[in-house]
Amino acid sequence: MLVSMLAGQALGTIATMTLPALAPAASASLGISSALIGYQISILAAAMLVSLLLGGNLSARWGACRVTQVGLSLCAAGCLIATGPHVAFFFTSAIALGLGYGLLSPAASHLLMRYTPAARRNVLFSLKQTGVPIGGIGVSLIAPAIATLFGWRWALVVSAAMLAVLILVLQTRRERWDDDRVADAAIVVNPLQAIASVWSQRTLRYLAIAGAFLVVPQIGLTTFTVVLFVEEAGYSLITAGFVLTASQVGGVAGRVFWGWMADLTRSCYSALAILCGVMIAAALACFLVAPGWPLPLACVLFFVFGSTASGWNGAFMAEVARLVPSKLVSRTTAGALFYVNIGKMAGPLVVANAYAWSGRYAIAFGCLSVVTAAALACLLAARGRPLALAVQSSSRTVK
Repeated sequence: MLVSMLAGQALGTIATMTLPALAPAASASLGISSALIGYQISILAAAMLVSLLLGGNLSARWGACRVTQVGLSLCAAGCLIATGPHVAFFFTSAIALGLGYGLLSPAASHLLMRYTPAARRNVLFSLKQTGVPIGGIGVSLIAPAIATLFGWRWALVVSAAMLAVLILVLQTRRERWDDDRVADAAIVVNPLQAIASVWSQRTLRYLAIAGAFLVVPQIGLTTFTVVLFVEEAGYSLITAGFVLTASQVGGVAGRVFWGWMADLTRSCYSALAILCGVMIAAALACFLVAPGWPLPLACVLFFVFGSTASGWNGAFMAEVARLVPSKLVSRTTAGALFYVNIGKMAGPLVVANAYAWSGRYAIAFGCLSVVTAAALACLLAARGRPLALAVQSSSRTVK
């Protein structure tokens, strides 16, 4: 089950990251600026918000495995739409990709909470979340090569084909994994209920806001790394793909490491606070990127950057799941991810507009340190409790 959910996360990520990885080639073919890929990702994130709002209870009705299949099908459709000959298809594809990708994490959390021992929750959730950087590695290694040999649209076709294969594989496990589905459960519950529930609980509220800030460097890294090194450092598309690969390898290592650290310290907040400190330093180092930058140095920097920018998700999602009853995990995860995806929607626009203001992608990357500092402040707020609340808790214990 863990391998299947990891594969779903990886292939879904490949579907959403193929266009950013090929932004210079796709934009040249369509006659648009590479910076507009940021707007495509923002549309994708907006569609994810709709998916999270309306799909949080689908796992109860259809089963988490079926919801995963539906999400993967929408991602495959998005890949095929993006191969259209006009720029309108480029942006329209983001709607299907976002709707599908938004279904994957809540459904996976639903399954993981059924089978995961509490003492290993952070590590196993983090292992599942390594599907995101693993997908990024696949994109950065394969997509530029396919684009160079056959054209960028064929990379999207290959992605859709891989998704179709996984959908068929999941069908063989569907009856077993979806044995907890309730036939008369509501397909759509109050879409604002999960969002309001997260906001009403202080720890969940600050944790969700921290996630909204943390996703900005993550999405900025995956969306603009290739553009940065092609347009400012003078790298070829394939060489810039090596830097993106380094960042995604760092993301795989980081998700496991920070999940292990959270289990070791028994506090996701302590682990994520250290993560933020390292990410601030990596973002500031991006100010130094310039033409002729050595490839090994770029790979080392972006390995570290990727290990933090993509390393927080597993511990974050495990903590969200820990804070609520098991029957509410899928819905609450969707509610928390709603806030995260506001950050995901804003992230590409932040980087694109920072570039428009400064004229340099390196400066735009360096400015991500400010967003990370805001995430750190929210994590510290989530970890602490107001004095009045602590006194009330102690009073109830005495009674």
